[in-house]
Amino acid sequence: MAGKTTYIYGNTARKLSAEPARRIEGEPGRRPRRRPQPVRRRVDRVSVALIVITFAIAFSVCYYYLKLQFQNTYLSKGVVGLESEVVEMEKENSNALQELEEELDLGAIYKKATKELGMKSAKSDQIFTYESKKSTQVRLHNK
Repeated sequence: MAGKTTYIYGNTARKLSAEPARRIEGEPGRRPRRRPQPVRRRVDRVSVALIVITFAIAFSVCYYYLKLQFQNTYLSKGVVGLESEVVEMEKENSNALQELEEELDLGAIYKKATKELGMKSAKSDQIFTYESKKSTQVRLHNK
């Protein structure tokens, strides 16, 4: 029979060895292995308290930091406003001083004082200087 091939009808895969049938029921002497139950961990109250206290401190520090930053910004804006007011007042004062100096004629005042009122310039023996160590006020009494 050389040249003859054998045909297999149905499944073409050959079974080399058949597996033994599995038992559904447990074998005697063998117990099914139980899964270990997960250990229930208890929450440590001290750890929770420490975490809560830490977060409370961190929150309060952040709150006070933001509060100080707000106050700093508010005061900085106030300082800028006051500085601008000072600049405006200095401008007004310098303008007023310049107007006064323009209105005052020192030559006319000197003429009126010397010619009309009879005033004379002080002589060197009439001028007294005094240095006070106690106060900035000086009282001059006639001799």
